[in-house]
Amino acid sequence: MMKQKLVQKQEQRLQFSQKMQESMYILQIPILELRNLIANELETNPTLEETAPLETTPLITHRKVEDNDIRRDMRISRPITLHEHLLKQLKIHAVSEEDVLIGEEIIGNIDDDGYLKSSYEEIAHRVNKDVGKVFGIVGIVQSFDPVGVCARDLRESLLIQLLVKGKKDSLSWKIVENHLTECGKKQYYKIAKTLNVSNDEVQSAVSEIARLEPKPGRRYSGGSDNHYIIPDIYIKNVDGEYHVINNRYDVPNIKINTMYQSILKDRDSDKETQVYIREKLKGANFLIKCIEQRRETMQKITEFLIKEQTEFIEKGRSYLKPLTFKEMADAIGRHESTISRAIANKYIDTPSGTFELREFFGGKINRPNGKSEKPAREDNNHSDTSVKEEIKHIIDNENKKKPLSDLKIGKILKEKGIDISRRTVAKYREEMKILQSYLRKS
Repeated sequence: MMKQKLVQKQEQRLQFSQKMQESMYILQIPILELRNLIANELETNPTLEETAPLETTPLITHRKVEDNDIRRDMRISRPITLHEHLLKQLKIHAVSEEDVLIGEEIIGNIDDDGYLKSSYEEIAHRVNKDVGKVFGIVGIVQSFDPVGVCARDLRESLLIQLLVKGKKDSLSWKIVENHLTECGKKQYYKIAKTLNVSNDEVQSAVSEIARLEPKPGRRYSGGSDNHYIIPDIYIKNVDGEYHVINNRYDVPNIKINTMYQSILKDRDSDKETQVYIREKLKGANFLIKCIEQRRETMQKITEFLIKEQTEFIEKGRSYLKPLTFKEMADAIGRHESTISRAIANKYIDTPSGTFELREFFGGKINRPNGKSEKPAREDNNHSDTSVKEEIKHIIDNENKKKPLSDLKIGKILKEKGIDISRRTVAKYREEMKILQSYLRKS
């Protein structure tokens, strides 16, 4: 009897876990994948049927898809993206829900070339976790395929690739670790003299370095310019008020086919048919429920963003305020991991442009040692993203014959009410892959 109860509990727990995973998957996937999933269910589940979109659903032309015929011709099958490839590996290697949460945030901040675009401190702040924990998960992601992924810069990526090849402490390793700038300038004689080796040895090592992949993620980028962005959510300003519009046009509207419900009520129908229909109805109802929960979650997230990030929505990235998953989770009554999954790979169309939802979550300004850097104005007015945007704007508008030093940029920022150190300016500039002043001179 006890054994029967134990088996029953295990089966219930397994079923619950599978349902939870399916629900989380539907919440996480981008809108095109959701459309494909629903299309597949419509083909395999006869109890589901597609209906016309609701009359209240607006027909909105997408920013990057102006021709409706192009949108209709999108292929259902497509190559796997870098982010999808990394997320699949994360599910295999993660040992806890916390690891998954941090890993998803890390992967969400990796660009198409395979580089990590946010600092460990920024990621830790967004997920409200310890920097050391983030550092550990970054190490796990760096072990994924493609080799060299999740590095912060070219040097780190090349070192990861050499490490995998068993080349740690080799001449190639020493050149990448300490002499990459001279290598790029082909100052081989200088490297040879410093490392006390011959020019031939240096050139042989450089040839080995040249065979490494400078952009680990490129084979997943597809190399195509036909990259269509279809937002999940639209924010529209109507008579001075912002309205949240879920994109229902690109997702089939589905409902239960009532004919099959009537078959279940028919006492003359055979039991095998009834069992089949009952199982299919169960799956159909679950799918409809998950889609509705997804819409409700996205609605709540967007309403909160409108309230907290109004200036960002109206004016752009420079006005982004610090915001964490925890703050949003507390405000809308969802778990942090739910927020992380809900915003993954999704876009929002606003009056000032189309953005990835992750862009709305900016960490506080951080010093290189991880301590908060308090600006002259209120701290809530400046996120790391908005400060980076200011630095980029200053550099874009500088005199190219006399580029500004990091110290001078810091002084300009201070005049704008952003008081950060020269080291922090340099750190943010490097993260944006902007060269030093003497290398920007033209």
